[in-house]
Amino acid sequence: MNTKNEKLLKEIANLIFFWFFGILFFGVFRTSLIVLFEKQITIDLTLSELAKVFLMGFRFDCIAVAYFLLLPFLSLLLLSYFNSFQIIRLTRIFSQYLFVILSTIICFVTLNYFAEYHNQFNNFLFLGLYDDQKAVFNTILEDFHPIANLVGMLVTMIIGIGLFRYFENRDFVYRQIQKIHSKTNTAVILIISLILFVFSIRGSITAVPAIRKWAGVSQDIFLNKTIINPFKSLLYALQDFNEINVLDSANPYLNDKEFYAQFSKPLVSDYLQKKQKETTIPKPKQIFIVIMESYDSWPLMDKYLPFQFSSQLNAIKNKGTHFDYFLPAADATFDSFGAIVTNVPYMGVNISKVGEINEPYVTSIFRQFKKLGYETNLFYGGFSSWQNINGFSKYQGADRFFSATDAGGDSESGTWGIEDEKLFDLVLSKTDTTKYSLNIILTSSYHAPYTVDFYSKGFPYKSAKDFPKSVKQYYDGGMTFEEMGHLWYGDYAIGKFIAKADRKYADALYGFTGDHFGRRFVNSKPNLYERSSVGFIMYGKIYHKQSCIPQALISILCLH
Repeated sequence: MNTKNEKLLKEIANLIFFWFFGILFFGVFRTSLIVLFEKQITIDLTLSELAKVFLMGFRFDCIAVAYFLLLPFLSLLLLSYFNSFQIIRLTRIFSQYLFVILSTIICFVTLNYFAEYHNQFNNFLFLGLYDDQKAVFNTILEDFHPIANLVGMLVTMIIGIGLFRYFENRDFVYRQIQKIHSKTNTAVILIISLILFVFSIRGSITAVPAIRKWAGVSQDIFLNKTIINPFKSLLYALQDFNEINVLDSANPYLNDKEFYAQFSKPLVSDYLQKKQKETTIPKPKQIFIVIMESYDSWPLMDKYLPFQFSSQLNAIKNKGTHFDYFLPAADATFDSFGAIVTNVPYMGVNISKVGEINEPYVTSIFRQFKKLGYETNLFYGGFSSWQNINGFSKYQGADRFFSATDAGGDSESGTWGIEDEKLFDLVLSKTDTTKYSLNIILTSSYHAPYTVDFYSKGFPYKSAKDFPKSVKQYYDGGMTFEEMGHLWYGDYAIGKFIAKADRKYADALYGFTGDHFGRRFVNSKPNLYERSSVGFIMYGKIYHKQSCIPQALISILCLH
């Protein structure tokens, strides 16, 4: 065999080793993901179930590895004829090192992302483009163990690059290819390599490539989330984000002629309007709608009440009305907040910046209550720069906007603003007892990084041994005590607020709900209701019968 063919076969052997290394790398990642979060598995795990997961995952891993093989493989096909094997070799080594570095980073980021959001990359990832990026960065520094992650990434990179260097001149794979070559010729080896590469980049040897809609092969929701490779999940997230955030004047459901023919007479707003002729329910002087950060409904469920995470809200619920079948508008704060303010359902598009392109929504809660003679106020525990919340709210009709800056800044709660107690004190100081007012309050304390000294406020637990006996069975480490303490603190602050507000505002109506579910639960296997619902509580001491409270709100909203 001439020297040129020998070099070509050695490069093919190194590419095959590269492929096997990449598949093994992602296999270790998937195993780590399953082991780290195994408490989320809801079925009896069997070898056949694991085999289905790893086999489908293998198909997506093949695609990701093929992306990194593309450049060295093309250079081999194009440059081997000219005997440019030094360039071919350097191209391959560059691709191998790039694979180790990028794959290590994305796998570590995925593990941390999964710990927070219980999923691999999705459209939610790109909300950071609209968020307070300084706060996001500080959250990562304070809450996601950056030093440990950096050390882990560095060690993984060193091991990966070291393995490539060690096996660079090992000839086991090369000797196997030589055996095949002895029975055929170089062209056949190249054709076989090309066919295998095509199979790899498609993730399939059939007519159907590996695609997302076929990936859910397991009966377990968690295991299905581990299947798609991190690179592919990032690509799908980017595609989803671009698809739902395209600004286009075209109506995707009706063309302009059909739309105006159907809705111009009467107007769209006419379909949304309701009128109430008369009511015997007193009109509240002040209305407070508290949108609580990450507040699920499960702490209010009877079986979890002994934890005392929601003692104050539970007492308010018992005096008012509790809507326990209640879902958030979205799974991120501003998306839910935007839906509450505008009364326009969240459809995947962040409207914090694009809202001002159009006229303010006729359905805006601020505009509706201004028609009823209410001053409209927004109180936010964070800062006005977050998601353009100040400009957005005022554009939609808020008369006044207050943020953490108006209550002394971030001296206590750090990254995301002020403690809830300070926010509620701000509300009490700025809400006039003589004026009719709608006051929307958006809290922020129950948010990583957790900075409230909740033990000084009276949080009763320091270990699982301190839990009441009746609920010890529900805890398996799904939440940290830091998270539980901040959940408890949000309820504690509401209790203090109501105690003061009830004395100050004689004719007030209160509403309490969560902006979205919190993604945190006392154990790792919440059911669908527990992991996705938020509560809605209404209370007013002038409304003695629970049935009166919903009627009161409906009457208020429909008076115009």
